[in-house]
Amino acid sequence: MNLDDQIEAALRGRPSDEPSYDEPLTALGGATGVEKVRLAPRAGTRVSRRSGLAGLAVVVALVAGVAVIGPRLHSSSTLVGAAPQQIQCRGWNDSNFSPDLLAGPGSAENGTSEAAGTLRQFVSSPYGSGFPDHGWYLVEDTSNRLLFVARVQNGDAPDYVEVELNRGAPTGGQFTANGWSVGVYGSCTLRSVPPPGFVSALWGLDPAFLLTAETTELHIGIDPETCTGGNPIPADQVQIGVAYVGDRIVVTAAARQPDGIQTCILVAGSSTPYVVKLAAPLGNRELQDGGPWPAETRASGGHAFVPPSPTPYPSNWHMATDCTGDANFFKMASMSASYDVYCAVLPAGWTVTTGGNPQLAATAPLTVEYDGPAGETLTLEEGKFGEAAGAEVLRVGPEIGAASFGDRTGTLGGSNGSYYVFTQPNGGAMWTARCTGMTLDDFKALAAALIVVAK
Repeated sequence: MNLDDQIEAALRGRPSDEPSYDEPLTALGGATGVEKVRLAPRAGTRVSRRSGLAGLAVVVALVAGVAVIGPRLHSSSTLVGAAPQQIQCRGWNDSNFSPDLLAGPGSAENGTSEAAGTLRQFVSSPYGSGFPDHGWYLVEDTSNRLLFVARVQNGDAPDYVEVELNRGAPTGGQFTANGWSVGVYGSCTLRSVPPPGFVSALWGLDPAFLLTAETTELHIGIDPETCTGGNPIPADQVQIGVAYVGDRIVVTAAARQPDGIQTCILVAGSSTPYVVKLAAPLGNRELQDGGPWPAETRASGGHAFVPPSPTPYPSNWHMATDCTGDANFFKMASMSASYDVYCAVLPAGWTVTTGGNPQLAATAPLTVEYDGPAGETLTLEEGKFGEAAGAEVLRVGPEIGAASFGDRTGTLGGSNGSYYVFTQPNGGAMWTARCTGMTLDDFKALAAALIVVAK
C-alpha cells in the first residue's frame, strides 16, 4: 500500500459533513507508519530521529476561527500538534528534538567526550549549584553546539533544566573547560514546537459549559505564552490541532505573536474564547492539552479534570529569549543575581550597546544600555546601588509623579526628553530606568513593558 492509500484508509471513517480537502492528502500524514511533514532540518545532526508512528493511528485536523471551518492544508506547512512530535525548551525555536530522546534513564554525563567532561565540571561548580549531577540527556548534537537536559523535582511536579555548550572561546565571562563554553542554562519548560510564526499556547475548559461524555463541542479559553498587554489574541490568529490517538483526544494550540510593544500583565478574562468541534462525542476518552510535554489532562471519563495545584514558578517570570539583546547575557545575569533581573522588550531597530559581565550581577549592580534607531537611549540599572546600598540615586530633573518599572511601581521624574523612574529598595536591591531623546509617553511605555527574566 503506498503513502496515499495509507492516508486514505486512515481518513475513510471521517464524519460525512467534514469538508473535502483541496490540497494534496500527502500533507496530512498521520496513518500507521506514516510521518507528518517535518520541520526543515537545521545544520548538524541530532542524536536520533523518530522513524515513524508504529502502533499508533493518529488523525490530525486543523481548525481556525471561533467556529470550526474546513482546513486548507499545504504540503509546505507545519501543522500544530502534527506527528511525529517535536518538543523544545520554551523560547528555543532552533532546538527542537524528539521526546523519544528522553525515554529511559539519562546518562549523558557519563560520556568520555570533552563535552561530557565539561558538563560534569559545570554541575559540580558554583555556577551549577542546584543542578543534578546525574540523569542528563543529550538532545542536540552538532559540531559546535550541544544541548543537555535533565529531569528535576520542583515542588509537587517534575520539571527539566538545560545546559547549552558551545565550542570555542566563551563570551562575557562564561564557564569554560575542555574547549567548550557554557551558554544558556537554567529551567527548561518543555513544549510542543509551534508552527513557524507562532508561539506556544495553553488552554483550559470554559466552566460555563457543561462537559459530558456526549460533548461534541469543546468550549475553551486559550492563553498564548507571550506578552499580550492583557488583551485576548484574536481568534483568527490562533491555530488548533486535534489528534485522535487511541483512547485520547489531544488538542494543541498555538498563537501568532502580537505586533508592537506588549506589556506582560495578567488580566481576568484575557483568554481567547474558542470552540473546537470533535469528530465524535468525547465519550470516556481522555482529553489532553498537547502544548505542554508531557501532555496535560483536561478531562477524563466525560468529566473535567481538576489537577492538584503544583508549586508554580513566579507568575512574572519570562524567557530570556523575549528580551531585546543577547538571551545568554540576560539568562546568566538572572541566574547569578539573587534579585529580579529585568530586561527591555523593544521595537525593531533598538540594540544593546553595553551590558558588562552578567556573572558579576551577584555582587555588583547590573547596567544595561540600549540605543534606539533615532538616537534615543534607554539605560537600566539594577541591584545593590543607590538607596539599596545606603547612597542616593542621582536624579536628573524634578520628580513628576509615579510610573511603572515593569510590574513594579516607581517614582517618575525628568524633563525635556530626559526622564527616569526608580523603585524603592526591596530585598537589598532597587531598579532604575532612564532615557534621553524620548517623549514622556514613549519612555513610560517602554519602562512599563520591562519584564523579569526567569532564573
